[in-house]
Amino acid sequence: MNMETSIRLESARTEPKYTESYLVRDIGNDEIYIGDLLRSLMREWKTIALIMLVGAVSALAFVWSSTKTYLVESKLRIPTEHELGGIYNHNIAPRDTLKKVVDQILSAEVQASVLENSGLGRELLEHSNLSAIELSKVVRANLSVDLVKRDYFELKKEEKTPFEEISVTFESTHPKLAAEFIKMLIEQAEVSALDNLSNDVSAVKQIKINNIRQQLDSLTLAAKLSREAAITRLREANQELVSTYQQEIDLKLEKALRDRENQIIRWTEAENMANSLGIREPVTWDDLRPLRKATQITNELGNKDASEPLYFRGTRFLNAELSRLKNRNDDRPFISGITELEKKIIQIKNDPKIAALKSRSNDTIYIEKFDSLQRQLTSLLNRSTQFESARMAVVSQPAIIPRSPMQNSMLLLIAGLFLSAFLALVVAMVRISLRNSKERQGRVATIGV
Repeated sequence: MNMETSIRLESARTEPKYTESYLVRDIGNDEIYIGDLLRSLMREWKTIALIMLVGAVSALAFVWSSTKTYLVESKLRIPTEHELGGIYNHNIAPRDTLKKVVDQILSAEVQASVLENSGLGRELLEHSNLSAIELSKVVRANLSVDLVKRDYFELKKEEKTPFEEISVTFESTHPKLAAEFIKMLIEQAEVSALDNLSNDVSAVKQIKINNIRQQLDSLTLAAKLSREAAITRLREANQELVSTYQQEIDLKLEKALRDRENQIIRWTEAENMANSLGIREPVTWDDLRPLRKATQITNELGNKDASEPLYFRGTRFLNAELSRLKNRNDDRPFISGITELEKKIIQIKNDPKIAALKSRSNDTIYIEKFDSLQRQLTSLLNRSTQFESARMAVVSQPAIIPRSPMQNSMLLLIAGLFLSAFLALVVAMVRISLRNSKERQGRVATIGV
């Protein structure tokens, strides 16, 4: 090898040969030049275009063949007092009625019943291998009920607080059938809630009626017992008065009898004395003088001195008086005050208060609480528990079928194009790297030769 050849080889080792396909200017240098990178990528445009075309077609096919799921939504609001109808008379809050409807919407029994009778249920049964129970679980998973929150600026002028609304949403691939299903579900839920409410109200009403009737019966019995007790007290008090008056009468009769017996004794002795003295007619002390003529004997009984003995009255008078006293059967006419006492006894025995209490047919007219309870009972009995025209929830927004599915086709297509472009760049970079690697190996082999 001559000197010139040696110099050329040494120069080949130290000075790299520049080409447009090189990404790296120096084998021992890792710096990347953007211009070289872009030129290398442009050489791979066919690969990149092919991969992006395949990706776009795949994304478009995926979007076209994928099942479109729609979110069907309906809204319920609490009813007004007027819309509650007869329910409002039972002191049931509007929010409670809406809650009862929501409970029925979430009821598995109501959902299964509506699903069985709806077009959605028939469609799902025909085009799926799921049983009715499994379909009910799927429907229950795709159905949701949420509270709609509204900002104050969205309220009407007359609304001071956010109006309570419930959003019922359902995810389905059959939007029309889903809208029909939600409508039927809300209607059935309201009917079931109304029936349950009617039964609950009827039960509560009957309990209240029974309680009031028990109170009325208790008050009626208490009033009757009170009246009977009043009659008993009056009778006892009257009996005591009658006993007192009767005792006075007995004492007067006893005294009159003793006085009459004593009088008979005295007049009997006086008659015996007059008989002994031969005094037949009433006389005075002057009549007993020996010189007094018989013609001068006069009946001066009414004017005689009380100090004169009884036998001066004569046997004829005394005999008649004794006969009257002995034959008397009743001393009452001769007793002062006994007639008034007997009249008092008769009045007491015929006490008008007792007669009024006995003749009273209704004891409750004197009980103020009884009238109030009676009015409550009448109001309860006349209060209907059938709410035909009542609304427990009002549909503020019927089930709306959205124009577009939940999956945005354009976004999916763009995402597919982006992924295909990224994949194309990766493949192009790998191809460039492999080609450069081969070129470096060939260059090193040439230098070794």
